[in-house]
Amino acid sequence: MLLMRKKETSEEKSVKLVAYTIILYISSFFVPFVIVASFQSLVYFSRSQWFFATPFSAYITFMAGMFYIAVVFTIFLIFRQKWDGNNFKIITGLLLLISIPAFYFSLTNYYYLDDKGVHYNSLMSVNEKEYKWENVHTVHIVYRNHQGTVSNYQYKFELNNGSIITLPYDDKFAENVGRIEDKIQQFGITVKDNFKNPVLD
Repeated sequence: MLLMRKKETSEEKSVKLVAYTIILYISSFFVPFVIVASFQSLVYFSRSQWFFATPFSAYITFMAGMFYIAVVFTIFLIFRQKWDGNNFKIITGLLLLISIPAFYFSLTNYYYLDDKGVHYNSLMSVNEKEYKWENVHTVHIVYRNHQGTVSNYQYKFELNNGSIITLPYDDKFAENVGRIEDKIQQFGITVKDNFKNPVLD
């Protein structure tokens, strides 16, 4: 009787794990957009910011982390009867731990602009970096030719030390172009563009 209950419990756990795995596969396509955006708005957003944005790389990385866990669960379910034992469970647990950096770096990948300058935390960076307006040497406005229509594509901020921060031209950015132009005039920043030779898409 005890063995029967133990077997049933094991089967129930397997069924639940299969369900969790399927849910992970499906939810990995939309949950990252909810979790990453919600977390960053609670932790990093400030009223002093002109706008706050999350790079698409953050969502993709979080999605990859969820998908990776689902794959590990799938492998565990396939080989658990053949390799059943503590060692196999320990290896599976270690494989799951590998996904932690993906979630951490995706949650800390963001950028925003304010009166001080451009603030950017890249995907593989631990700390946020501040690029002050007075250190911006040139602003490169990148245009794109998409199906015959030329429009803004990116803004590249080139610093005095030669490094470049590239930000996409989206709706949030467009709403704050006036503020950026004010800073360009205030600090005498050089502006260049490729309007006559746009990027072909």
